[in-house]
Amino acid sequence: MPLVSHSQATLKTVENLSVLRIPMPAVSSVTALILANTGSRYEGKEEQGIAHFFEHMVFKGTKSYPSAQELSSAIDTLGADFNAFTSKEYTGYYIKAASRHLPVALTALSEMLLSPLLKEEDIEREKGVIIEEMNMYHDTPMQYVSMLFDRLVFPDAGLGHDILGTKEVIRAMTREQFVSFLNRWYGQGNLLLVLAGDATALAEAKLEAQIERLFGGQATERATGKQDLSEYLTERTLQPNRLHVENRKTEQAHLILGWPGLSRSNKQKHILTVLTTVMGGSMSSRLFSEVREKRGLCYYVRADVDFYHDTGIVGASAGVDPGRVEEALEVILAEFKDLSSGKRAVTAEELTRAKEHLLGTMTLSLEDSHSVAQFYGMRQLLQGELESPEQVQAKLQSVTLEQVNNLAQELYHSGEQRLALIGPFPDKAVFERFLT
Repeated sequence: MPLVSHSQATLKTVENLSVLRIPMPAVSSVTALILANTGSRYEGKEEQGIAHFFEHMVFKGTKSYPSAQELSSAIDTLGADFNAFTSKEYTGYYIKAASRHLPVALTALSEMLLSPLLKEEDIEREKGVIIEEMNMYHDTPMQYVSMLFDRLVFPDAGLGHDILGTKEVIRAMTREQFVSFLNRWYGQGNLLLVLAGDATALAEAKLEAQIERLFGGQATERATGKQDLSEYLTERTLQPNRLHVENRKTEQAHLILGWPGLSRSNKQKHILTVLTTVMGGSMSSRLFSEVREKRGLCYYVRADVDFYHDTGIVGASAGVDPGRVEEALEVILAEFKDLSSGKRAVTAEELTRAKEHLLGTMTLSLEDSHSVAQFYGMRQLLQGELESPEQVQAKLQSVTLEQVNNLAQELYHSGEQRLALIGPFPDKAVFERFLT
């Protein structure tokens, strides 16, 4: 990777805040990214959706920028790109700007996460926004089917409930809940500040002093240290529920077929990444070729892999003609069966193609400071590893044919698959044969 050298990435604690700096030569922007060690899977039933709701609220006003308009105007004036995202196991907030604007970006981020106003009138108003976001995802079956699949395999558990929560819980949320959430999950010790970009700006002598000033003096009610998540990591195996069909009038049926996968810390994770690419990670993959190109059954089809702290999911998703959904399922299942049984083992050509695809897409994805910040930041937050692109590439390059074929036999067991489906299907019994 010519833009980033692992030897230049540094991790340091400043005022109890972990600060990761990744200088990039010949880049004139800097991305300031704050990652929080929290997400939707750590919410109790009475607060489901609060991690995502809180992400919205920090944009509504701070001490120096007391309204959403003033905050957004201050950042827009920089010509900056700024946003936030909430996942099941992490939350992120970033501002990407010309490097000369880094001090303003850091000021805005620090205030958003350490001293948001959380005004009651803003909370009440934003409830309507969140509910409309729920309606949008519900009306987008290509995305909503993934929520149905998670509910199917992780019922009554942190990974199973929607990141957005439920309308009833959102409507009932109070300012006290947000303050409690802020104090528990947004202490400096549970955050990671990632700075990636202009090497000169990141070497500026005043930078560390600014970080100390902005992030120092943690409120006494805030939890200290990184949160212990062990009490939440109880979902190592998928639940026995195997089928969920939502009968809905749609022009296209959307499905997810999945098996138990690997946790994020599993040493075979890079083997699975290559295997997933062979199956459905590109336009030359097996699923794309068989389901779309040869039979015209779908517009999109792909192999999926999700890694969590304690478990994982592997499988495939597709949007297909409702009248041919059974045919599509037969073809998809046949591809996995042929692979796992050794009837159609991964070939040397497929292995080489998958590796080159992964290496090429990684190179392209790391050409700007935002993507570099996320690459390093996610690994440090979730795995405690300062891992470079070169190290990841070396692991991918080292994957062998024997490893991918053995892992396929280990994971894609016939009879272990789960299926979630949205489409005009009043009788879900017709799909039970695809689970045996």
